[in-house]
Amino acid sequence: MTINLENRKEIDFSLITNATKKKSRTFTELLHVTKLPRKTLSFRLKELCAAGVIVKKEGVYEVNGTSRFADEAGKPVEKFSKMFHDRRLKTGLMFIALLISFSVSGYVLAMFFIPQESEPHQEPVIIGEFKVSLDVNNVRDLYTWQVVITFNPTELKVMKTISGDFFDVEYPFFVNATDIGEGILLLGGTLSGDVQGKTGSGRLATIVFGYFTSECEKPKLVQAVRCYETFLLDSHGSVIPIDDSTLTLNINEN
Repeated sequence: MTINLENRKEIDFSLITNATKKKSRTFTELLHVTKLPRKTLSFRLKELCAAGVIVKKEGVYEVNGTSRFADEAGKPVEKFSKMFHDRRLKTGLMFIALLISFSVSGYVLAMFFIPQESEPHQEPVIIGEFKVSLDVNNVRDLYTWQVVITFNPTELKVMKTISGDFFDVEYPFFVNATDIGEGILLLGGTLSGDVQGKTGSGRLATIVFGYFTSECEKPKLVQAVRCYETFLLDSHGSVIPIDDSTLTLNINEN
């Protein structure tokens, strides 16, 4: 089997969940059992915990017994990897979006069987565009970042997202998503490999917004909305504190 980025990730997830399914494990125990590099194990555990597949209690990790993906046929990794294959690279750390979809799945399924009258949908007219610069300031050892931006979808539309020069990375190491809820833009980026994080100030991304009305509300950078959070991680997988000046959103009107 060809080992690519996603295959490698799925194998790592499998090693971790198999180890924690048998008994609760400390980080050190998981290092010995999985034989994964310390940094890789740290990142995989953060992803699994964010997805609700693994939980950390009193310093030990265990499979989350309340997770749908841990309950179904005893195959948490299979369910988890299906979600993250391709889509995770598109939308960043958004596994929770699949859980949300379960609440509306019955309605969506019914729509296939109930005839619906087709109504023409007319897109509002975009009358102009402006750019928004997302910058990070005076950060130390930044390795991974995720930012949540909210906007009024009746007034604005995301036209394009461009990776900034602070990381200077492209897909799949720079990702964005606008399909996680109306008026929510999720951006993220990461370095790769065993390298030191970036220190200093610079541009993480540029977003081009189209607007339908000249009197529009400006997009905002938020700490959290729904299940999505803004966070920064260093090269050791530790959270970097964020204050009012760490991340800034600067609007440049044409």
